[in-house]
Amino acid sequence: MSFIESRINETVGAVLYDTAGGPLFSTEVVVVNSGHEKRNAAWRDARGRWELGERTLDRAEIDALIAFFRAVQGRAIGFRFKDWADWSTTHADGVLGAGIGTGAPTLPLGKRYTQGATSRIRPLVKPRAGGVIHRNGSVYTGASYSTATGIATLPADVTRAITGITRAHPGVVTTSAAHGYSTGNQIHLSGIDGMSELNGTTHAITVLTTTTFSIPVNTNGFTSYAGGGTANRHAQPGDVLTWAGEFDVPVRFDTDQLRTRFDALGSDASLHYLFSLPIVEIRQ
Repeated sequence: MSFIESRINETVGAVLYDTAGGPLFSTEVVVVNSGHEKRNAAWRDARGRWELGERTLDRAEIDALIAFFRAVQGRAIGFRFKDWADWSTTHADGVLGAGIGTGAPTLPLGKRYTQGATSRIRPLVKPRAGGVIHRNGSVYTGASYSTATGIATLPADVTRAITGITRAHPGVVTTSAAHGYSTGNQIHLSGIDGMSELNGTTHAITVLTTTTFSIPVNTNGFTSYAGGGTANRHAQPGDVLTWAGEFDVPVRFDTDQLRTRFDALGSDASLHYLFSLPIVEIRQ
C-alpha cells in the first residue's frame, strides 16, 4: 500500500491549525556579467509543501498524530490533506481536461489559474464527493468522477452497435442502425472483437451514409473484424466542460521521525510540543 484515502485534517483535527506552506516551484536562475538573467523552469506544475509542526498539542491531539504517523510509516505511505488556502473550484475555474470536450469518454479534473493572458491548469487527482459537472453551462446528466483518481466519466449522447469494419485506407465502420453522426464528430470506439487495435480510440469521422462512416486510419494491417463493438459520441470539441467542487492534495510526511517533547502534566491532561513536521505533495 502506497496511499490511503484518509484525510489527515479529519483524523488529527486541531493539530493542523496554523499550518504554513503553499505551492513550490523549481527554477534555475542564471545571472550573467551584464546583470541580465535567464530563468529555466524545471517544473511546469507547482509542488505543495507545508509545515505542520512547531506548536503545542494536548493529549488527544498527540495520540491521534502518533497513531496516524505510525500507520503511514513516516514517509512510506501517502494520504489526503486539505489545504485551507486552496481547496475548491467554481464553474469559472474548474475544468475537465483543457475545458472543452474531446470526444473521449473520460477526462481528468483540473483547476485553471489565470493571470492576464497567462494561465495554467492544475491536475486534481483527489477530489471530494459532491462536485457537479457542467456541459455548456448546464448540469451534465450522468457525468461522474472518481474521488480516488480525479478522472471524470462522461456518458455518450449517442451509442450505436457496430456490425462491420473494413480493412482499408481509410477504414469504414458500419452501424446496425442510422448513427445520426455528422462529419467532424469525434467518435469513440470500444468493445470490438477481432480488430481490437481500434478499441479505446477516438476519431474525427467522415459520414458516408446513414449507417457508415470512415475513420482517418489505415486498417489494412489490423486484425480482421470479428464482430461486436460500439461507436459512441461523447462531449465534442465545441462543448465547454466545467466542474465545481472541493478537492484534497495527495501528500506524504517528509520525515521518518516524529519529534515531540513532553511539556506539562495537568490534572486531567498533558501538553506536548511538536517539532518540525513537514508534508510534501505527491505527484500522481
